[in-house]
Amino acid sequence: MRARVAVSIAVALLVSGCTNAVPGTAQPDPRRVTVAPRASTDPCSLLTSDEAVQLGLAAPGMPQPEDKTALVPPSCEWNSTDPESEQDNSLQVYYATDLNVREYFSDAPTAQEQLGGVTWDNYPSVLGASLCNLAVTLSDRSFIALTSPNFGDPTHSCDTARKAAPLVAKRIPG
Repeated sequence: MRARVAVSIAVALLVSGCTNAVPGTAQPDPRRVTVAPRASTDPCSLLTSDEAVQLGLAAPGMPQPEDKTALVPPSCEWNSTDPESEQDNSLQVYYATDLNVREYFSDAPTAQEQLGGVTWDNYPSVLGASLCNLAVTLSDRSFIALTSPNFGDPTHSCDTARKAAPLVAKRIPG
């Protein structure tokens, strides 16, 4: 009889432990950016995870710290979801807040493109036509740059950057 009462108490305690409510509110996976915050200078916030997937990029983006000694602003990298592409059709977004665009790009832009209602300067790359650089200057010490490579077919190096530019343009402060 005592054993049956002890088992009943143990079962009651075990079951009651499973019915307790956990305080707080359910939160989405913090690595999945679904809504870009306003006025953020985080380069990863300039493209949501859903937008990245629509562009054929793996989400979430991978933040890269700035390198002040090399004059490289913080960036965010998204790799292509195509396992055969290696680095082709990937995207890197830079957001500089204390660097002049001409300090970052050594040459003057070779062209301009209207994408997403914004004028993007097309800067040449030291790697030639295999790497596309689109940038928009925000101020004397601030710019956003999109870089996409295609080493297999350099005529397509700007494809990913051009597709991402209108999405990023929606989040440009100003």
